[in-house]
Amino acid sequence: MNESRDPSHDPLKSLFEEAAAAGRARASYASAGEISSRGRRVHRRRLAVLAVGACLLVGGGGAALASLLPGPSQPVGPATSPSTSGPAPADTTTTPPADTTTGPPATTDASSSATLPPLSTPTSTSATTAPPNTP
Repeated sequence: MNESRDPSHDPLKSLFEEAAAAGRARASYASAGEISSRGRRVHRRRLAVLAVGACLLVGGGGAALASLLPGPSQPVGPATSPSTSGPAPADTTTTPPADTTTGPPATTDASSSATLPPLSTPTSTSATTAPPNTP
């Protein structure tokens, strides 16, 4: 039952040896330029990954630190204080009575507290009507 095989006549071994010989014949070494360009590409990729990682680390740490810090305890005042040397602003809460004979009332600009003239000036009806025809 135990048959001894001759290893020199193994057909599978000879097929593998033929395939290896064909591969060796077609194989060629990469040039030094190709090898160095691959190395440069790998180096650039590693540096890019490190830079992105550092940015994420710094940004995440800053966001975590900002969320842990307490907010302002007092309300913040205006950037510039109002001037007290100028005239007192006019009271804009009361409106003057409307004059129906001269047109719409004057409008008030709240930001400058100045009274503006009416938007349009109505014309008198007596000036625009034609005089009656007299025979």
